Amino acid sequence: MTKFNELFEQSIQNYLNKFPDSSLKKAIAYALSGTGKRLRPQLMLSLIASRGLSPESFYSLALALECVHTYSLVHDDLPAMDDDSMRRGKPTVHIAFDEATAILVGDALLTDAFSLISEHTSLSPDQKVQLITTLSNAIGSRGMVLGQVLDIASEGKNVSLNELEEMNQLKTGKLLEASILFGAIVANESSFEDYKMLAHHLGLLYQLQDDLLETLEEATVLGKSKSDTVRNKPTTVTYLGLEKAQELEKDYHQKIRQSLFKLDLEHTLFSTLIETIIQRSY
Repeated sequence: MTKFNELFEQSIQNYLNKFPDSSLKKAIAYALSGTGKRLRPQLMLSLIASRGLSPESFYSLALALECVHTYSLVHDDLPAMDDDSMRRGKPTVHIAFDEATAILVGDALLTDAFSLISEHTSLSPDQKVQLITTLSNAIGSRGMVLGQVLDIASEGKNVSLNELEEMNQLKTGKLLEASILFGAIVANESSFEDYKMLAHHLGLLYQLQDDLLETLEEATVLGKSKSDTVRNKPTTVTYLGLEKAQELEKDYHQKIRQSLFKLDLEHTLFSTLIETIIQRSY
């Protein structure tokens, strides 16, 4: 983990060093810093390592995933969206700087993510096309952005469990899926269906965990604002109740472990990371 942190922070610094000094550079550096878990890069890199490849050459590719994730957080926190004031244990970008800067930070991070893929020197042209297509599908009008639209539209409304799962899969699960598929593409895997099934349940689990944590923990512990409660958004916990939501969480655990077995990824660095996610408390 220490080596990952060092190498990943260096990849961020290498990325920032390409910028001229400006308020935009300062705000991007601020957005990428803090107590973020770097989960999406870790999923990609740990899968590459578990398939017998050296991950060191792919940290800038992993940074592309973190750039997209950070862009989504910066925009989601805006007053027009979730209107959050705290993220990663510190004031959100629009609070620390201003709304216009926050919008432009998100725009820059999203755009630069695709440059990080296309400019990578260790990938074949076919791999680059696969990665760009995978990421575009995950975060565009059929993925994460649609999930955010559904999330906003759900405020104050009664929705079904199926609708909640669809929203969560789009809003949270699609980028997690892309992160796992990035590892599979780099490792030259021939089939992605089992990876997609693993990612599907991981995404649903991750959002359910966030909903449970927001119900059970204080905002200061989570490092972010409890906007879902404030904005009266339906969640799996409010729909099922705490006890049944915790039972569903255990069901996701079982399905994820079954996928790891099917993919022959038990007792690997990747499965260790997945187990950490399953057991997370923040």
